[in-house]
Amino acid sequence: MMLNFTSASAYPFGLDISDQSLKLVQLNKIGNVIKIQALSKCGLPPGVISNGIITNKAELIKAIKRLIAEPIYGKVSSGEVVACLPESKTFIKLIEAQKSPNALADTIGSEIEKHVPLAIGEIYYDWQVIEELTDKYFILIGAAPKDIVNQYTAMLDEAKLSPVALEIEPVAIARCLLKEEAPETKAEPAVSLNYGLMDIGADHTCMIFYSGNTILFTVSMPISGEKITAKISKALNLTAKQAEKAKIICGLDDTKANGVIKEILAEMIKNLAAKIKEAIQYYDNYFSHRGPLNQILLSGGGANIINLEKIISQELPIKIKTADALININENRDKFNEFFIEKHSLDFMATQISSNNKQKKISIKQNSSATYATAIGLALRGIFIDEI
Repeated sequence: MMLNFTSASAYPFGLDISDQSLKLVQLNKIGNVIKIQALSKCGLPPGVISNGIITNKAELIKAIKRLIAEPIYGKVSSGEVVACLPESKTFIKLIEAQKSPNALADTIGSEIEKHVPLAIGEIYYDWQVIEELTDKYFILIGAAPKDIVNQYTAMLDEAKLSPVALEIEPVAIARCLLKEEAPETKAEPAVSLNYGLMDIGADHTCMIFYSGNTILFTVSMPISGEKITAKISKALNLTAKQAEKAKIICGLDDTKANGVIKEILAEMIKNLAAKIKEAIQYYDNYFSHRGPLNQILLSGGGANIINLEKIISQELPIKIKTADALININENRDKFNEFFIEKHSLDFMATQISSNNKQKKISIKQNSSATYATAIGLALRGIFIDEI
């Protein structure tokens, strides 16, 4: 290896690669305790990755090496990596396949082609039988275009890293956010809840439907952190930086900035609620035998938008709460406050935003642990699989 690592943890680190940023988490397991070995994050210049496609490989490799060399906590101690593939380019779904005289391994390709909008020769795929009945199988399938997988593999090889796995992002998110994904929980016969996991990222939002220890399907949502910021910027003639701060500090709170940010985002939130209802209707139509949806968990940076949880709750008769990205990690939360708590300030005098508050500058502190959900889930893969 050309990168020098210590030997504190033998587990591969999780690498979350998105259009706008990189996040890294490495975990270690000592006895039955899972601890954070290293945390790192950095932004990416515009155009390095576009809609999941790497367009500037040299710049991306440089950023990854910097990410490894300069963590915000701990020290990266492995050259092995579990990275995620772009969610917009991948497919994951629970399908039904009727039994036939032929072996399932011989027919699975034709079954997958019925559900994936690419020829079988153009994708890499994996599958797992979730349930076998007398006349059919329930099979979880995952697929990604070969050109995307090959591009990411080649990039990691060139960065002198050893990819252990490239994962579909919803798998990592579910592993991070749900106790049901831990090996000791999966081994228990207790019935799990039915979840909608809504990951609101900077460049996309995905809702993952999960039941009975498996992902059922995913749905893209018409919202993202970038779209929200752009809408605020255009409506109030703010710079992107000012709009981002306004989004974080004011959010959907009527009492901040006279509720102007909430008003700007009203139509977007209304469309989001409608899309969630459509997705739940699809779940009810095709998976009603699994029982009603019990909870919607919010993750990603957008989960921290003030009052988002409250506003969505007003539209849906389902319990909604912000997910706990550290639920499967045995760490003292206070210990990591300095790494996860971010302070944001907005000077109203420097913007066109009016406020009834006497304060001309508002500051808030926000926990950013939810933004690490994908990276944590990727890092947990090595530990959880090691226990199976």
